[in-house]
Amino acid sequence: MFSPRARRAVALGASLAVAAVTLVACTGAPSASSAKELTVAMQTNPSSLDPALLDAGLTYYADLAYSPLIIRGSDGTLRGGLATDWGYVGEGNTTFQLTLRQGVEFSDGGKLTSQGVVDHLNYVQSAGATPSTWLSGATFAAIDDQTVQVSLASPVPGVEFFFTQFGTGLADVISPDGLADPSALGTSTHGAGPYMLDEDATVTGDHYVFTPNPNYWDPKNVHWDKVTIKVIANQSSILNSMKSGQVDIAPFDYTTAADAKAASLNVHSVPNVFTGLNLLDRAGSIVPALGDVRVRQAINFAIDRKAVGEALYGEFADPTTQTTQDVGFQEELDDYYSYDPDKARELLAEAGYPDGFEFSVASTPFFNGDTMVQAIAGQLAKVGITVNMESIADTNEWATRMSSGEFPAASIGYGSLPLSVEGPGLFLPTAFFNGLHSEDAQLTELYNQLLVAAPDDVQRVSEALEKRLVELAWFAPVGWAPLGYYWSDKVDSAAMNATTGLSPSAAIIDIKPAD
Repeated sequence: MFSPRARRAVALGASLAVAAVTLVACTGAPSASSAKELTVAMQTNPSSLDPALLDAGLTYYADLAYSPLIIRGSDGTLRGGLATDWGYVGEGNTTFQLTLRQGVEFSDGGKLTSQGVVDHLNYVQSAGATPSTWLSGATFAAIDDQTVQVSLASPVPGVEFFFTQFGTGLADVISPDGLADPSALGTSTHGAGPYMLDEDATVTGDHYVFTPNPNYWDPKNVHWDKVTIKVIANQSSILNSMKSGQVDIAPFDYTTAADAKAASLNVHSVPNVFTGLNLLDRAGSIVPALGDVRVRQAINFAIDRKAVGEALYGEFADPTTQTTQDVGFQEELDDYYSYDPDKARELLAEAGYPDGFEFSVASTPFFNGDTMVQAIAGQLAKVGITVNMESIADTNEWATRMSSGEFPAASIGYGSLPLSVEGPGLFLPTAFFNGLHSEDAQLTELYNQLLVAAPDDVQRVSEALEKRLVELAWFAPVGWAPLGYYWSDKVDSAAMNATTGLSPSAAIIDIKPAD
């Protein structure tokens, strides 16, 4: 049900080939020459390893140690994790059940039970971070020893997405012992995943070492004797570490892609994340000008998306004014705000701001956010709008302040999702990326129609919903940023090549040694 748009399909590779390795726990410690060790570079470290508090862009820190209820493979397909079966019960997409896998133990020795999963979900809902907003108002119950029931406050088609590793905290079940001491979750792991954190070998903020979990329920899918995540903030330093063999996998970056190819590294990317400005103050409570739709539309007309996209992403630029590439995407909407600075000035004058105005933007260096905001600021200055950027280096602090209602606008990078899934995180009144709780009656009505739409009506309603989002100009997208990876020949290429707009991240348990 999460099919990518057909009209702008990207040529992609196939899934990772399997190279089996024997568990250390079964064979004893490997010799230095035979040990299979994987080193992954990340540009930022988490402020906490607690899955309920972890940013969605840092899921590898949790995915190694926590098994999700449903596994979303690198190719986008779903398979059993801690749950073996799942689906809606009755009509209306409001009751969802998961049947748990029997005999699962957590790395700390705890047992997987339906009541334990309910306790975990209630903890995530109370934690207050991003995952708590995705199923706002939902309640959870243990129907029997193996069955967990999710009662949704309103229909949510495709709710299984939130129980994959892409749902971060909701999916990555914490053990009963971990829940008993939440303060310890920030620096230790209490999951049922293939690995567990080696606290003695880990230096918080610098590198995180994971070793095999001897209790893992699927030992054939433990492929490495040690996995290390190294925090390297500078992309050039990451590439140099790749060239020297110190790092095996690193995030794709358009600025170093040519050098990576020249160094014979494997490179793959796909445009997936819409980047731009999140114009949060749609009621004008902080900056009155932003409460006028004409002003927000003027901001969109003032951005030369082709120029900014090429400056940001070079040959990988893919301009857009939309929030999804899934069902609801419309080619013609990408020209809805064609570059027209005269039109921008005209709208500003009509709204009572002929000399422009100024507003602040919460930004972060992560994923080139600061560079993007600076590029947009240069464009807006040409029509008299002044952008005051506040760069917040810590992504968790940025997320907290962005969602708190403190700022009238923020940088944004948001991966393409079906609109039914996008709503709770992006544009509904309770959405994490809607910090000032903006609401539009027509938008809400269209979203509610989508939740109960018959299959033949999903396309029509999705298109109407996306068009309304574009018309409201709640966002000023620039383009689709590429997501992907560099990797060495030490790693089998198939899972890395399988990343698509549908599944932009390679599932860590799919990453295996090359033959």
